[in-house]
Amino acid sequence: MTTDPTSRTTPRQSRHRSQERADRTRELVIEETIRCIREEGFAAASTRHIIERAGVSTGVVQYHFGDRDGLLTAVIEHAIATLVTSINDLADKVEGITETDKRMAALADAAWETFLNPASMTAMEILIATRSLRSTLAIEQLANLQPGLERIAQLIGARSPHAAAIADLLWAAPVGLMVGQMVTDVPLPTEPQRHAMAQLMTDHLYRNLP
Repeated sequence: MTTDPTSRTTPRQSRHRSQERADRTRELVIEETIRCIREEGFAAASTRHIIERAGVSTGVVQYHFGDRDGLLTAVIEHAIATLVTSINDLADKVEGITETDKRMAALADAAWETFLNPASMTAMEILIATRSLRSTLAIEQLANLQPGLERIAQLIGARSPHAAAIADLLWAAPVGLMVGQMVTDVPLPTEPQRHAMAQLMTDHLYRNLP
C-alpha cells in the first residue's frame, strides 16, 4: 500500500498542533478559574479545586503557570487584555453615532457591559483578596488601557471641559457596583444606573453647548 505524501505530518506541523493544544488547555484553565471564582468565590479557588473543575493534571498547571499565584496573575493579565480589546470595540461601536442622546446612551450601556464582564469582575476580586499580586502587574499592561479611555473621552465631546473625568466615571461607576456585587448574593440592578449615567452626560453636554 502506498502512503499519500500529502497526508504526512511534518515536524513543524506537529509542533504547531502541539502548541495549539497547549494554548487551548491554558485558556481552558484560565476560563475555569474565572468560572470558579464567579460561582464559588475566591476562597474556593484552590489549585486542586481548579484542576478538578478543569479536568487537567497538576503538571498542566505547573507547566503553564508555575503555581497558584502564577495562575491568578494569568487571569488578571487575561482580564486586562480583554478590557483593552473591549474598550476599543466600544469606541468603534459608538463613534458612528452622531445624535448626542443616542451616543451617550450607547456609551453608558457599552461601558457597563465592558467593565462588568466576568473576567473583569474576577480580576477585581483577585486583586482585592491578594495584595501580593498587585505588584506583578506591569505598568505597561495598565497603560494599554489609556488610549481606549482617551478615545472614549473624545467621543463624549470636546465641548465638555470635563470629558476626561466623565470618561473615568464611565468605568468607575460599574467597578463600584462590581465591588458591591461581591458582598451580596442578590443580583444588583444596572439598568437604572446606566440610564442615569447616560442622562447625566447628555444634560452636561447640552448645558455646555456654545
